[in-house]
Formats: sequence, C-alpha cells, structure tokens
Amino acid sequence: MSVPGFFTAVPDYGLPHPEVSLRLILTAHLALVKAFELLRSVPPAGFLLSTAKEDDITRQLHWIMENRLLRSKEVAGFDTRRIKNVVRAPEVTNYDGQHPAKKPDLVLFLLKRESLSVLRSHDGIFAECKPVDDAHPVGTHYCDGGIKRFINGDYAWAMQEGMLIAYARGGRTISKDLTPVLTSGSRYTELGFPSAPAVVSISRASENSEALHATQHQRLFAWPAGHGNACAIRIFHSWHNCS
Repeated sequence: MSVPGFFTAVPDYGLPHPEVSLRLILTAHLALVKAFELLRSVPPAGFLLSTAKEDDITRQLHWIMENRLLRSKEVAGFDTRRIKNVVRAPEVTNYDGQHPAKKPDLVLFLLKRESLSVLRSHDGIFAECKPVDDAHPVGTHYCDGGIKRFINGDYAWAMQEGMLIAYARGGRTISKDLTPVLTSGSRYTELGFPSAPAVVSISRASENSEALHATQHQRLFAWPAGHGNACAIRIFHSWHNCS
C-alpha cells in the first residue's frame, strides 16, 4: 500500500458498488452517438474527424458531453439529475493503492447514490477511448491497452461495469475485428475469459455508430481491506466510425 490507511480512512463501504442501470449505460452511449454526430455536422474550426488524433477526439467528446449535452437535454436522460459531471483523465488510485495516478480517458461520475455505501471518488462509468485502425490493432491497443486495465484493477475496480469507446476506421467492426481477437492465444486468459460480444441495445442509433455491445470478464485481483476476490466486470463497447 503506497499510502498507509488510504482505504480505511473513510467510513465503511461495500464492494462491489451497486450496479449501474443498463438504462443509464445506454443513455451514456446515446450521448456519445450525439457527440459524434455534432463533430461531423458542426466541427470546431480546424477539426476533421477522419484525420483527428486520439487525444483531440477525446478532448472534443468531453467538451460536448460536459458543457453541452448534460445541460441541453438533447439526449433524454443524460442530465445532471443522474450524472454529476463528465471528467477527462481524472487521477484515480488503482485497487491496492500502489498506483495513485491512473488516468482513465473519461469518467461519468454518478448522482443519486449518496445513500449507498460507495467510495464516491470511484463511483462512476469509467471509459477508455481507443483508436482502432491500421496503426492501432485491436489486439495490442484496444484489448491489451484498454480492456486489460479493467481486468487488472487499474480502472473501475470498485464497479461492476466499464466502457471502451472505439474510434474505428477502415470499416472495422465489433463482430469482424474484436470478436475473434478476444479468444486468440493467451489473450483469452489475460482478458479474464471474456464472453462473446452481445448486443444490449435494440438499434444502431446512428448509421455511423454500432449498437452497444457487452462482454463479461473475470477479474484477476483481490479487493482491499478483506473484501475478497473482485467480482466479474461487464465491459460495454461503444464503437463509432471515424473514417
């Protein structure tokens, strides 16, 4: 433990945190769909989605979601009654306190859970954003550099859900490009024996965004303070065409 007493210097808390409703997860996905639509139709000066770098896309998504969509009611249910704020790259501590400055790309911190026994600094929809293109293979970048961070306790370790947001180019899709990689070689074990991606929403929502999918993964660490082995985590996959 890098900070003595870090996890015991707060009132009692339960692990895992209570589930985030599927409705709210779907709402977050629809907010992402809307944000990408805005980046295509009314992009900021000098911004071109098809050539933008990962950090530039993430910065624009954060700006739109935090400063516009949370307040405009353009996406039903995506508002400050349910979501406190959207934070880009907040510093969070991993599951055992050994790495106190992990930075998930986006975190949607939650409201209306004050009565629950949760760690408020770790109660949210944690999302990692990854390009999926010729220079960023699904296996090494999206899986090893993204999904694995939820499996090893770096991100969303107190939660039962996490999210990967893909900036897909070159016609890459979940079924064609992600599904076979999840079960290839040692990756299947390293990613917590993932289930096959399954659709959790009934529509694509946009011709440039896939329907939201989910996979289930076992986690490979024990929770702190005697809370036992970490439960499985459900990873939601929000893929968007950025060609």
